Amino acid sequence: MLLAHPLSAQDPLQRSRDRLDTDVRNSDIGAGYAQMLNFFVDPSISASRLDADDGTRYDVFKLPLQYEFALDERDWRIAVRGTLSHAAAENEFSLAGFDDIDGTWEADSAQLGLGVILPAGEYFSWFLSGQFGISRLENDTDYGGPGAQAIFAPLLDGILFNWETNARILGLGVGLDYKRRFAEMYDARITTRFSYNQIESYSESRDLPSFREETGTLSVSADIDHPWSLSLGSLPLFGTVHLGASAFTGQNRNVLGFTHFYLAGYSVGLNVAETNRFFEAFSLGAHVNFGGDVDGYSLRFAWRLK
Repeated sequence: MLLAHPLSAQDPLQRSRDRLDTDVRNSDIGAGYAQMLNFFVDPSISASRLDADDGTRYDVFKLPLQYEFALDERDWRIAVRGTLSHAAAENEFSLAGFDDIDGTWEADSAQLGLGVILPAGEYFSWFLSGQFGISRLENDTDYGGPGAQAIFAPLLDGILFNWETNARILGLGVGLDYKRRFAEMYDARITTRFSYNQIESYSESRDLPSFREETGTLSVSADIDHPWSLSLGSLPLFGTVHLGASAFTGQNRNVLGFTHFYLAGYSVGLNVAETNRFFEAFSLGAHVNFGGDVDGYSLRFAWRLK
């Protein structure tokens, strides 16, 4: 009898949390988490900052690495790819009349892939790959004051906000590349990629509904190198024009508030092929990102391995 009163006092809150848990499990919020991770780890998307029209700001830092090597007496090559990323999405919003609620989703991810590059004529080649990755995704939400904290935290924490989870990422990729030199001085590279990822959460914090979703990304990029008449010491300088587009695919492609964006930019490069054993060139540049529901910018630092 001594425990009857405390338990009955907790029942309304627990019932509300149970109803919220059911609603979340039946919603597409898991697709949102998966699409966010897909965006954060996809090596074809190098955006550093994107501002969506729904008020969400995405900051992404990626370190993509790819090394290619040929096999004896074969005309195709093996590609080993790795991607490390740290990314965050932040949104300030109102809830039940309370303003200044600040939600942040952060993810640290690592992905490793193996691919094969198959010649398809003089200028074209196919790229086929598989990859596996893991990610740590966390949400940290500030309710903006003790009043909102007292109202929302007991109901929402652990289910909608203030949670953490791990996720496995299994992916397949296919692409067609085009490389050609024009007028003995312009090097053009056009890359198309379609990636399919299956993303599944595990080791979720208590009360967080698990999710398992399938996502995809289609991207096209064009890079055109042209020589400069200047050099840095004995090392030639060159410029690169960057153009590209990326789009999410699948039933839940719009859960981030945008489905596609474009990029345009320019980089200045330093050719070190004659003096370096491992690297061909280093480059530094920037590009703008834009679309119907999103815009932003990115700083680029890249290198090419021999």
